[in-house]
Amino acid sequence: MSIHTRGLSTGLLSSVLGSVTVGLEEFIEVQGANSAAVLARAGLRQGLYQQPNRHIPLKFYCNSMHEAARATGNEHFGLWFGEQFRPEGLGLFGYYAITSSDVRSAIAGMERYFHVFQRNSLLQCHRSGMDTGIADGIVELEYRLLDGDIPDRRQDAELTIGMLNNVLKRGMGLGWTPVEVHFQHPALVDATPHRDAFHCDVRFGQPRNVIRFRQSCLDQPMPDANPMLNNISLGSILDLEGRAALQADPGLSLVQRLRSEVIERLPHGDATLEDMARRLNRSSRSLQRQLAEQGCSFKSVLDSVREDLAEYYLNYDRLSVSEVAYRLGYSEVSAFTRAFVRWKHINPSEWRGQSQPLSHQ
Repeated sequence: MSIHTRGLSTGLLSSVLGSVTVGLEEFIEVQGANSAAVLARAGLRQGLYQQPNRHIPLKFYCNSMHEAARATGNEHFGLWFGEQFRPEGLGLFGYYAITSSDVRSAIAGMERYFHVFQRNSLLQCHRSGMDTGIADGIVELEYRLLDGDIPDRRQDAELTIGMLNNVLKRGMGLGWTPVEVHFQHPALVDATPHRDAFHCDVRFGQPRNVIRFRQSCLDQPMPDANPMLNNISLGSILDLEGRAALQADPGLSLVQRLRSEVIERLPHGDATLEDMARRLNRSSRSLQRQLAEQGCSFKSVLDSVREDLAEYYLNYDRLSVSEVAYRLGYSEVSAFTRAFVRWKHINPSEWRGQSQPLSHQ
């Protein structure tokens, strides 16, 4: 990472409940790697699943997916871990969903209390604007990271969408499939396994990470509906929410929020000062002033994000250098090359040759 924003984006530590590590160590071992070593490189320790209601750093958890993919040689590690992850493994959050009366209530509960399960992230369900007027319209369940200090989002997105899809399948039946699945990241590797996992059309480079399904699914009763267990789960969730409220919560810093918006909008060519200020509900002048108060500028934040993402994308040989330049918002490869040489003192192709990029398998 560039030094421009180092130490300046510290806000609330983004985190997720330890229940997400249920089965992780065993899955790593089955895939042929040493789970203790993988978790250590990611910044985590073993046995976190034994404290399912304790928050762990989300960035470290995302790192564990990346490290597991490298150690096992399975570049689809997050995808397949999420595909086999049972809703019960989500702990209180999962039990509250599967004991709800119907799919609509399950989704509403997950949406309402997602901040208790995972901090600084978004889960939102809404009707697709593409299907106005259709009797059985399309509903979209969207997942989004909000913390700009986590640039490597592919494994996390595929893992989380897989987990959420399994909650829907619990209500609809194992033979059910979504209409489509969309991912924000590009198709960094062979996309065939994604279609095998979701059994539907999977699209990459989309504006949002979403599961698209028929509106009629919302009325499907949950087979494990249990009002008593549902109320018990809700009570424990509210207890966790109350304890979190007692802690000092500074929220995401302006730089963290700006970095996240830049990460999302760079490929679409609208990560300008004016666009970012509008997305953050500020004027351009106000955004510049507040960044200056934190010792940085819009240009330095943009440059820092581009450097982080350049290193990330170049790890995948499926993306050409020109495609990487496009994903970073450069109109010409030469401009990207000059910037990369300034960051790394070596051109992108030479850096890629030294870093053993991940082949599309």
